[in-house]
Amino acid sequence: MTSISTARYEEVTVAFVDTGAWIALMSRQDALHRRARTFFQSIARNTKLTTSNYVLSETITWLAYHRARNAAVSFWQTIEASERAGLLTLEWVTMEVHQQAWDLFQRCDKVLSFCDCTSFALCYARPVDFVFGFDQDFRTAGFELRPR
Repeated sequence: MTSISTARYEEVTVAFVDTGAWIALMSRQDALHRRARTFFQSIARNTKLTTSNYVLSETITWLAYHRARNAAVSFWQTIEASERAGLLTLEWVTMEVHQQAWDLFQRCDKVLSFCDCTSFALCYARPVDFVFGFDQDFRTAGFELRPR
């Protein structure tokens, strides 16, 4: 007789992590550090974190200019370890995503960073449940932004 598994599967939540969240997490001097850290620690275990190579580039550049080069290197090492451990997925901006972002950039009446446009294109293509960050442009673009 075959037994039927009664294991319950948790629904996976997908969260895109934006530059502002990474910076706030990495810089204790950031005004949003405590808020970002508290929120990060509250994220459910069934949440899959994702970010993009453009977001990481923006974060590394900010850390190198505002903190120190070693802070940027430490951040990258943390990202690599998180990816290897399966805690984070790094989405690479392809030529197709780049073109979608450029189309968004040209159509938008508001001034947006090109990096944000690539993030929007990625989040539209691979639907996310929420964005972990502080940039209100994500809310304007139709995404749930956390922490509130």
